Amino acid sequence: MDSHDEMMVQLLTEEKNTEAVRRLSSSCLVAAAQSQARGGTSTGIVKPGAMLLDADYFNDDATHSPKEFWRRLRMKKELFLKIVHGFREYNNYFIAKQDCTGLWGFTSIQKCTAAMRCFAYGDPPDTANENLRMAESTCTETLYRFCRAIIAVFAKYYLRATREDDTARILQKKCSKRVSWDVRKH
Repeated sequence: MDSHDEMMVQLLTEEKNTEAVRRLSSSCLVAAAQSQARGGTSTGIVKPGAMLLDADYFNDDATHSPKEFWRRLRMKKELFLKIVHGFREYNNYFIAKQDCTGLWGFTSIQKCTAAMRCFAYGDPPDTANENLRMAESTCTETLYRFCRAIIAVFAKYYLRATREDDTARILQKKCSKRVSWDVRKH
């Protein structure tokens, strides 16, 4: 196993090690490009979607700001990472694994991002292919497992039956928005 492979194993098993991503981003892209130029595949190379996602949102010097993260996923990065780590502990489906050919699968951050984008925007699962490089069938499976994990991991803390005061507060907000909207129309 060469040094690129060893560092990639370290990166994918820890996933939150942003320093390792910065060190590996350029070298992995170069190694992947060289492998593609030779017509082969290089074992241990992380998929480009994972590196780009990490560089865009999760590195210390991320391309996009926390405000942009909020706009795209409708939550703070800290909450998103709490969800990701909760899922990783609940089900090993959300942990990146190597297949029999030595290629790495999708990271937990990629899987959770695909599911969150589908929920935040109401997008169909095939839209994850554009930037996360995830097929529709994988995204659909991820959505299913994501829903099961949300209920299993966070139900006792966040999913509870509505109370009368909650319902009254929600209705009050909706009614006041309608009234202000109707006033603006006239």
